Amino acid sequence: MPAMRVRDFMEMLQDRTLAMLPNGLRKECTSRVRFVWFQVHFHSPKVHYEVCLTRKTERIEIGLHFEGPHDFSYRWAERVADHMMEVHAQLGPEWELEEWTASWTRLHTTIPYDPLSPALAEAIGERMAELITVCQPIIDAERDNVPLELEAVAPAKASTRRRWRR
Repeated sequence: MPAMRVRDFMEMLQDRTLAMLPNGLRKECTSRVRFVWFQVHFHSPKVHYEVCLTRKTERIEIGLHFEGPHDFSYRWAERVADHMMEVHAQLGPEWELEEWTASWTRLHTTIPYDPLSPALAEAIGERMAELITVCQPIIDAERDNVPLELEAVAPAKASTRRRWRR
């Protein structure tokens, strides 16, 4: 069986992830597919969950990204760092909280880039839904600990489609 087209794979991944989310989370999120990545966010695109296919490195990343100004992203990483024992207990020890760029941070894991298939979309969708289910309550609880001056997360419109180091 030939590998799936990227577009078909990403759409299937989006459908599977959203279907596996608890109803309350599914209703509150905004999601989108763009080329080789799929994102879900709840309050601001600066704090989003992402799956990214990278053929060059032969890896697929699944992660929670903080992509705002330096202080915003680092403050979020600090908040998540306080919950890493809980995250590892529920998701596994392979999840790493790290500085990603000079201003962005992320909690992520990677898996080998296998030929795209419905079975792989199902497996990654399940991992993504687990990540969201575990981490979104943490994000919601910690929103008050990221000051407004750091561009705190504001409510977004809902849409039906679409190693931390100090």
